[in-house]
Formats: sequence, C-alpha cells, structure tokens
Amino acid sequence: MGDQASSDDAAIAKCMADVHGERPLRLERQAFAHSGNTVYRAHMAGGRSLAVRVSPEAQAFFHTGSNLAALRGLGLPVQTLLARGVTPSGGDFVVLDWLPGRDLFYAFDSLDARQTERIAETVTAFQNQVAQQLPAPAQGGFGWAAIGTRAPRARWTDIFDEPTPIASHVATLARADATPLDRFRARLGLVRASLEDYFDTLRPVCFLHDLTIKNVLVDNNELSGLIDFDSVCYGDPLLVLGTTLAHIDTLVGERGRRYAEALLRCWAPQGERRRATGFYASLWVIGFLSAAIEQGNAVSVHFLTPVLDQLLRVAERV
Repeated sequence: MGDQASSDDAAIAKCMADVHGERPLRLERQAFAHSGNTVYRAHMAGGRSLAVRVSPEAQAFFHTGSNLAALRGLGLPVQTLLARGVTPSGGDFVVLDWLPGRDLFYAFDSLDARQTERIAETVTAFQNQVAQQLPAPAQGGFGWAAIGTRAPRARWTDIFDEPTPIASHVATLARADATPLDRFRARLGLVRASLEDYFDTLRPVCFLHDLTIKNVLVDNNELSGLIDFDSVCYGDPLLVLGTTLAHIDTLVGERGRRYAEALLRCWAPQGERRRATGFYASLWVIGFLSAAIEQGNAVSVHFLTPVLDQLLRVAERV
C-alpha cells in the first residue's frame, strides 16, 4: 500500500511539474477527502504551499475554474485554479493556491460561542449572496450542475428518485415483521409525500451544497476560506442545512451543537421549511444507518437509531 502510494505521488508530482512548470519538493496527502478524490498539500520552494486535487474520473474538474471565478467575483474567499491536467490513468487533476486553515470538523473544540456564531452567520450570508446574485438560467432545472448551466431535473422532488406509493408505506408500518430500518424508510416516505406540495412551490435557487462541517476552513478560530466547488446545486438551499445538521449529529455530537443551533437561528426555517430540513437530514442519516446494518456494525446502529428517530419526529410535525 505504501509503495503504491509513493508511486502514485511521484506520478502526480511529475504531472504537476508538466502543467504548472514547477515540481513540488514534497506531496502531503490530506485527510477528510471525499467523492473518491485525493487531495495533496504540495510543499514548494521558498516555503510556499499549493493544493492538488486528483480524481480518477476524466473531466471531473471541467467546470471548477469557472465556478471558482464566479464565486470569487462575489467576494467569497475561494481558491484560484492555477493549472489543470490529465493523470497517466486518464483521470483529472487541478493545481490551486493553498488556503490556510483546517476543516470546521477539526475546529469545534477550540471555538467559543461568539466565534461559532460568527462562522455560522458568515456561511449563511455567503449562501444568501449566492442565491441572490447567481440566478438559475432561464428554464433552469433542479439538481447539480456548473454555475450558469441548466441542471438536469425538471422538479426538485425528482432528485430523490421515484416515490413509493403511500399505501405501501402504510402497509409496512402495519406489518409485525417489519424491521426497524423498514419502518424508518416507511416514515421517511410518508414525510416526503406530505412535503410534495412544498417541493412544488420551489424554484431552482443556486446554493453551495458541500459547505457542511467540511470545506469550511477555519484558521485562528475565524473562517479563512471555502473549498471544493466542482459543482453547485439548484433547488432548495435548506438541503445544505439538513445535510450539515445530519453530519453534526452523526460525526461530531455535542462538540458541534452550538454550531447547529447557530445555523438554525441564521436560517430560521419555520413550518414546512423546518419539516423539509428534518427530511433532508433524515435522508443522510438513514443512509448511514443502512450502511451500518450492512456492515454488521452494532455500535453504529445503536447510536444512529435514536438520532434518526428524532430527526424524523421533526420532519413529521404538522
């Protein structure tokens, strides 16, 4: 494994030199990477650092440069794309400037109440700015796309795939032999059905879907940058709030409670919007629970079950 990593790193260093014109002194792999990408800190001559993101997929970063330029034009603290190239295996990679800081996930223990509130307020303000100043294209759709391009789905509800008939969910809940996961899925399906009228009212609003407890950088207890903008999402911005709450409940716990509460104050979802936020959070947690059951991870199942039940109760409120 170590030899393979060293070989891969050497190949990336050469690719970086080819497209950027400067070879790194050392590549340092970064933790908390997602979506199958590998992220490096490239240590350069003179004590400088650059970021290198590598994807096994061709054209994965095709829109990254234009997305970053649009967000930087709004004044958001994002990276600049310096170079882009193809890996020996046909994947895609980009070289970007290095922003100081670490993911919010790692910073919760050092933040006081006011610092936590300020980061939540700033992230929410950036989302509002994007929603107001980066409108969807004419006849715009819903879902994930590059800034200014048409998203693929005709309706917001379509991103959740085909719904199961309500009668099927009711029948599941009435079954004595239904598993807890079956019952959770039935409850989630009924919540979705109850929110369809709300979904129908939505227009495709642009939001930064991946700003959760990762991709928000904190340096000296202040927000220092935002990263990873290969796409944006058009639809209900509350999706990112629900996603963040789900990740705090499942990955952070009490350490992130103040941030969760601060976000809820900033977004202030009420009524159907609060129920939708609970639905979006439940979608994530039911996925985590399903994976834990498949893996036979009894500890995670025991932990996630009450978390999901509580989120669904929020979503089920009338």
